[in-house]
Amino acid sequence: MAHQQEERLRRIIDQTYDKLYGVLNMLCKDHDLCADLVQQTYIKVWKNLDAIDDDESIMALLKTYGRHLFLDEIRKQTREEAAMADYKPDEATPSPEDMFLQRELGRQIQSTISKLPTQQQKIFRLHKEQSLSYRQISSQLDISTGTIEKQMNRALKFLRKELGR
Repeated sequence: MAHQQEERLRRIIDQTYDKLYGVLNMLCKDHDLCADLVQQTYIKVWKNLDAIDDDESIMALLKTYGRHLFLDEIRKQTREEAAMADYKPDEATPSPEDMFLQRELGRQIQSTISKLPTQQQKIFRLHKEQSLSYRQISSQLDISTGTIEKQMNRALKFLRKELGR
């Protein structure tokens, strides 16, 4: 039985590796991180292989796993950077300038989010601010998870572009 599962995973990897690597590379632009994320994605598939019924639509699941792992990595890096930035042995509280900049950044982010088309904005806020899954959003708004995924990708691309200026 284990041999069949190994063969199944090998077949999945052979059929999806290049496409998964390409999707994740577009997100992170870091070859080492991308390779790590691909490996972690396949490890997650291996752990859940018994629950995966349809190898034909495995790519959607791989993309989801990969994106979640990427976002986890970004959150981890952000926490680490924030911890390092917050570490000020001589200063116990943030300066008024720092507090102003934080509030200003928050306003800028909210302003940029409000520029999204109504549907994208609604999906983005439900997912990022209310922590609803694509499936929950799908049932609430009566649209497919594929549409939600596309709208989230467009929203994130727009926000990266606008906030990068």
